[in-house]
Amino acid sequence: MHPLARVIFVISGTMTFVGFFFMITGTTIPFFDSQEEVEIEFAFSGQSATLHFEQTESPPNNGWAVYSFGQYLDGDEDGIWDDCGILEISLTNDSEVNFFYPNCDNSTKREEVADMIYVGQLCFDPTNESSSICIEGNYSFESNVFVKLSQEFGQNDDQSLFSRIIEWIVDGFATGRTILCASFPLMILGAFLAVLLSDEDEQTPKKTSGGPTAEWRAYSLTGQERGDDGLPKAFSRHSEKKDIYRKPRKGNVRGGVHKSGGLYLDGWTDEDSDAAYKKKVQDRRDR
Repeated sequence: MHPLARVIFVISGTMTFVGFFFMITGTTIPFFDSQEEVEIEFAFSGQSATLHFEQTESPPNNGWAVYSFGQYLDGDEDGIWDDCGILEISLTNDSEVNFFYPNCDNSTKREEVADMIYVGQLCFDPTNESSSICIEGNYSFESNVFVKLSQEFGQNDDQSLFSRIIEWIVDGFATGRTILCASFPLMILGAFLAVLLSDEDEQTPKKTSGGPTAEWRAYSLTGQERGDDGLPKAFSRHSEKKDIYRKPRKGNVRGGVHKSGGLYLDGWTDEDSDAAYKKKVQDRRDR
């Protein structure tokens, strides 16, 4: 397998393990958590007031979110927070139309405000976009309990899709979902590279190491010194430095070599070699 494919497999496997770990354990990456808590600014606190509504183009004005003191408890398990049952809130204009939209379902939990629960919306129904909304003007607000109102604005339509994608990706990194989803395409890329690069390696001929690497050449003996009979004179294959100080060998004028070794040339018989060898031994004794 190609080294690049191995690296990609290791990275994708690590991402898969980390993604599964964060999703199964419910752990989030602290790096993506907000370092500063978002503080809600309240436009009104009390039980009654005259509110002025003014619509804006971008972002649109969604009225006010209503918070009441209480806890998110559903003892009777009817899907509605228990503290919402005693609320009586109204927002009316000259036509006496109530623009308060209760929103106490268990799926509408907000924890931005301590010791308070989100109970609904003024001028805008988040569960029904076709409902009537407030027009610019003054409205009379009444409540039987102490509440706090927070001004809310919607998202810009031109940026809503982009903002949702960024928010989904960031949330995916924090929970490990994006890491897990990204590991599968990376694993497929590693498998593709493993197959592609292995085919290229098989098609490329490989150089085998070993065997003789020397360059062999043939040399002729035309430049060698020859004897009276026309045959090349003998030479030693194992010449040493001490051979310079030796006396020249006698005889061996017909070519060939002595018994000490070397090449065998035609015209040199065993008898000649024996005689030359014996003479060489006798000459050394006579010294």
